[in-house]
Amino acid sequence: MEIQRDNLAVFSRVVGPIQTSIYILGCRKTNQAVIIDGGGDAKEMMATIDEQGWDLNAIWQTHAHIDHVAGLNDLRELSEAPIFLHPLEQPVYDAAVQQGLMFGFQIEPLPSVDQYVEEGQVVNVGQLEAKIMLLPGHSPGSVAFYLEEDGLFFGGDVIFAGSVGRVDLPGSSPQAMRQSLQRVAQLPDDTIILPGHGPTTTIAQEKQTNPFLRGLVS
Repeated sequence: MEIQRDNLAVFSRVVGPIQTSIYILGCRKTNQAVIIDGGGDAKEMMATIDEQGWDLNAIWQTHAHIDHVAGLNDLRELSEAPIFLHPLEQPVYDAAVQQGLMFGFQIEPLPSVDQYVEEGQVVNVGQLEAKIMLLPGHSPGSVAFYLEEDGLFFGGDVIFAGSVGRVDLPGSSPQAMRQSLQRVAQLPDDTIILPGHGPTTTIAQEKQTNPFLRGLVS
């Protein structure tokens, strides 16, 4: 999947046995880029960034489940880009080795988180602005990176096309997920959802067809 606009570009890769979608978001005005979720294929991600003539500014983590962080050690070897994470997600991040054993991954302890992000904070890549939305439920510190001006919502495992993230994992909460989905349902209908698994979709599409979202809107 690619999105190409005058001011930005998005490239994605599907990695690992759980088919996790990870993203590169680049500002075409400044040639700055971020990786959203370091789930794997680090060399290929960095090669794409180099091909575009971009500089990697940061790695933005929507959350810290193993399939979204498994490539961070490789990325740290290739780049000094800081890792962003919500502080409520730190215990999940610290448990990466144990998570790996549960799901059949072998992983070394992850590099240190460099910067915490908070609800309502705005983070930048070049001239692009992304607002942090804390959306717990799938995990305690799950966040979305919402580019309101550009209509893009990098939501991790909060919402998928026709479904939502699991709420039966350690740190999950069905009640928190419901509250988070209520927030997501209030976004503009034409907002593009770039999820952690599966195809892209829109808020309008999910309000019409997603059984987890349909009951939350009038």
